[in-house]
Amino acid sequence: MNYVIAKVRDKEEVYEKLYAGDAIFRLPTSLDSAVEYNPSTILEDDEWFKIDSFSQTDYCMNLVKEEFRSTDYGEADKVRNQNVEYIISFQDNVYFFQRILKHSIMAQKRITLGDHVRLDPGEKSIVINNIPDAIFIKETDVMYFKKLTTIAPIFKGIEELYREATEEETEQFLQNDFIEVADNYDASRIKKSNRKRIAMAMETLQKFNKKEKKTILNYTHNYYPSLQYEVAKGVFTVNNEEEMKYLLWGIEQRYYTTPVTKEKRVANSIVELKNE
Repeated sequence: MNYVIAKVRDKEEVYEKLYAGDAIFRLPTSLDSAVEYNPSTILEDDEWFKIDSFSQTDYCMNLVKEEFRSTDYGEADKVRNQNVEYIISFQDNVYFFQRILKHSIMAQKRITLGDHVRLDPGEKSIVINNIPDAIFIKETDVMYFKKLTTIAPIFKGIEELYREATEEETEQFLQNDFIEVADNYDASRIKKSNRKRIAMAMETLQKFNKKEKKTILNYTHNYYPSLQYEVAKGVFTVNNEEEMKYLLWGIEQRYYTTPVTKEKRVANSIVELKNE
């Protein structure tokens, strides 16, 4: 038997049994090619991110860690059916997750076709997506998803995997001796996209020694010479958001040259290749 459990909105750890019967989701065939989550990676339409050993993370909920027993959940009542935050479909020891947004619950009049044509006033119903927002396979302890922002309200704290630098961290980053900012450009003017890049760049810089950091700065200058750079001092002058983006791309080593045509490019998405 397959079960659908509903998370009641604004109620901590309150789940109710919504449905029992046929499976509502299918396991995608493309999970074998899933890539480890990296905020620098942009997925193709049929690709998935994955997180291994998911039950060991701080953002894994107790519901999927424990053995599933349908008797642990009471039947959802009519009032609470309208306050569903997300649903979990338990199918053959696999958990499928779907967030329920306002447009996911609807009631629509329709004319039914067949032997008896009639007007159906429509009852409130939950629209089930063709593809779930997340999938957790308990046997392998792997969680799959496509968009971190979509599943963040389900798995509390998972947004830390792709976070923005705080105001304090942004100020700290700008204090690096290889950066000088123009008078009209400071931490308060750095927007969300660059704050996310700064959070990643700070982690990257911690892995570099002094020599490696100098190599990265020269590499960035060689690929983007329009950025003002004092070679002797090893200092970039950053005047605006665009220039900050180019500097952060350099720190993340996104610039490369094609081997045949020798075109200089920047990688919009990165997937780390594992040595076999």
